[in-house]
Amino acid sequence: MQYLIMKSGVPIFDVARAYGLAALLSLSDKNGVDSPVINETGYGFVIEFQQGQPDQNYLVCNPAWQSLFSASPRNSYYDQAWEGLFITYKRQDRTKKILEVKFHIEQRFQLICTESNKPGLSVKFSGETLPGGLEPSAFKGSKSTTRAQYTESQTDVDKDNWALGCLGGAISGRYIWQNRNIFVIYPIPGKIHFFNWREIREKTFGESLNYLGVKNAVAHYSVILAETLRQMSANLSNFADSFSGLLYFSLFKTGNQWKPSSAGSTNLQSLIDLIKNNPSESAKIFEVWKYLFRRGSVKGSEDLMDAITDLVIDPSLESLENHAKVFLRYIAKKGVKTMHLYTEESLKEVLKNVY
Repeated sequence: MQYLIMKSGVPIFDVARAYGLAALLSLSDKNGVDSPVINETGYGFVIEFQQGQPDQNYLVCNPAWQSLFSASPRNSYYDQAWEGLFITYKRQDRTKKILEVKFHIEQRFQLICTESNKPGLSVKFSGETLPGGLEPSAFKGSKSTTRAQYTESQTDVDKDNWALGCLGGAISGRYIWQNRNIFVIYPIPGKIHFFNWREIREKTFGESLNYLGVKNAVAHYSVILAETLRQMSANLSNFADSFSGLLYFSLFKTGNQWKPSSAGSTNLQSLIDLIKNNPSESAKIFEVWKYLFRRGSVKGSEDLMDAITDLVIDPSLESLENHAKVFLRYIAKKGVKTMHLYTEESLKEVLKNVY
């Protein structure tokens, strides 16, 4: 059976809705033998679930579903994700919103499944306020009433899609907290099995460094994600999952309010091409790049991180030349162990990968 999320023109919200519906189908499947597969198309996200049997009662009784909304030391990842998602709300209001997502999906389960199966789930721009931690273009200040009884309006969407988007945001959004900044990253599924996504998330969401800005965080995560895909492709014979890119934005705190900063997207095709063209040498390249990010996160070595960030996000002759100059200066003046250097073959692959 196929389910469809129609694109609304709000990219991160659409990606989150796709992950949210896939999670809902997976956690409500009483058979438990099939994985929903998210496929991006030009008009939306098609979720294939051929052998699944979504069941409302199974969902409500599933401990895995309940754990998504419970606060506990073992659930620290989801606690941070929900906090980032509803960052513009006060803590007590945030808790209410999280439970509101849960109860609405449980109550509307059958209708959500039916509509997403045929004709497809489309967004109606009225109803529930879209959280600023999910989509920066909807970000307009505090959503909780202040002592002066002041609030700011925001983009509204129908509650079914709001709830799915919030669920997907907590499951797929990477929230990196640094001082008075939050860097938010969403992987765009090209073709992703939800079972595989859970493993990918576990392997890629834990590693974090000190970043100068959101682009450094995005580039570092791109390399970690690409290396994880390379490893899974090597270990699983039929593995063919892929991501088409990453969506990202950053938030910064001014006084008591969070505001949006830079936002954008980056394509992962160059990293995917590296893996396809030479899996063994791509492993060496990613090893070198991860070292450069780690060393570049140390105070006084930020130029290393900036140079490798530019090469990963924009693999051009100019960015390669700058990366080479900075790297060679460190090799000559400060020293770099042989294990962290390119081999001749890996360097050739890097050269092939620039535009």
